[in-house]
Amino acid sequence: MTQEILAIDDELHMLRLLERIITDKTPYRVETLNNSLELPAFLKDREFDLIITDLKMPGMDGLDILKFIKENKRFEEVIIITAFGSLDSATEALSSGVFDYITKPFRKEEIINTINRAMLWQECKKETCKLNSFFESEPLSEAIDKFRAEYIRRMLDKYDNSIEKTSQHSGLSIDEIRGITG
Repeated sequence: MTQEILAIDDELHMLRLLERIITDKTPYRVETLNNSLELPAFLKDREFDLIITDLKMPGMDGLDILKFIKENKRFEEVIIITAFGSLDSATEALSSGVFDYITKPFRKEEIINTINRAMLWQECKKETCKLNSFFESEPLSEAIDKFRAEYIRRMLDKYDNSIEKTSQHSGLSIDEIRGITG
């Protein structure tokens, strides 16, 4: 599944630049929003892996967006980009849980590396949540069933959905694999 980014900026040329960098230099999907006040409704039934936002915008600024994400216990990480960086705003952003704080002008490589780090972090968070769900399952047989299904899914991914290779490497019969995967 392709990871998704939401870029928010009131300056259309910055949104186009971010969109072009992300599209050309990463495997991630990107959507843009140029009115930060639309964010709560925009996110109502959606989830992104990462939000990249400008610090200074009319309506909700980057710190307001970060606060909204944290207060609503949303999954997204937030990167704040600003041409008006100050020690105070950087300190506030970092103490509020921003993933990173980047000042303009930035180099393409800098933003790409930061995005890649954030996406790797998101993968780790998802993996941790998935593993925790095994340990929260009761009774033990339910946890084992969840683990077995995840194990088979990963083995099938590893062996290009070949049930035969998955059977050979997992030690499970083809019928067991089919029974688990449906």
